[in-house]
Amino acid sequence: MKTILFFTITVFFITINTYSQLDKKTWLVGVTGSFDSYKREQSYISQQTNNHVITEHDFKVIELSPKVGYFFIDKLAIGITPTFSYSKVISRVNNTTAYYANKFSVGPFARYYFLKKDKPFNILAEANYQLGFLSAHSSPKEKGSINRYTFLVGSEIFFNSSVGMEVLLGYKYNKEKLDNTFLGTTKNNGFHVSVGFQFHLEKL
Repeated sequence: MKTILFFTITVFFITINTYSQLDKKTWLVGVTGSFDSYKREQSYISQQTNNHVITEHDFKVIELSPKVGYFFIDKLAIGITPTFSYSKVISRVNNTTAYYANKFSVGPFARYYFLKKDKPFNILAEANYQLGFLSAHSSPKEKGSINRYTFLVGSEIFFNSSVGMEVLLGYKYNKEKLDNTFLGTTKNNGFHVSVGFQFHLEKL
C-alpha cells in the first residue's frame, strides 16, 4: 500500500511539473525507430576466374535512436542522439545468412518547431550528424567506421502537455569504411522515414 501511495504521489508531482512542451528550459527525451528491408544485386568480374559474377542478397536492418535534448529557447531543442543498428544479410542463392553487423554511432542534433506552442500538433525540422563504428560478423570478421548525417521534416502530435508521437521524413547519408581494404568504402544515401515518441519534461 505504501509503495502504491509513493508511486501515485511521484507521478502527481512529475505531472504538475511538466508544462508547455516547447518552452525554454524544457527537456526533450525520446526514441525513434525504423526498419528497412531491401534486395541488393552486385555484379563484378572475378579476379580468379575472370568470369562475370552476379550475387543477390536480402538486407534486413533494424535501427533505434534514443534522444536527449534541451530547449535553450522556446521551440528550439539541441542535444545528443546515439543510434544502434542491427543488419542481417541473407544470400538469395542458398537462403543462408551471409553475415550480420552491429553498428553504433552518436552525435549532436538540433530541431525547431514552427507552429505556436499551444497547438495540439506541430511541424518540425531536424538535422543531426553522427560518427561511430561497426562490427561485421563475416568471414573474415570486419571492423570499420561510420560517418552519417540526416535532415528530417515532419509533425509531432501531442497526447498531452508532455507526450508526443512523431513521424519524420527526409534525407539520410551514410558512409561506412571497413578496415579491410578489399571491401573498401560503402556509401548510401536517400529517402528516410522514422517514427517515435518524445517526452517533454521540465527540469526538476
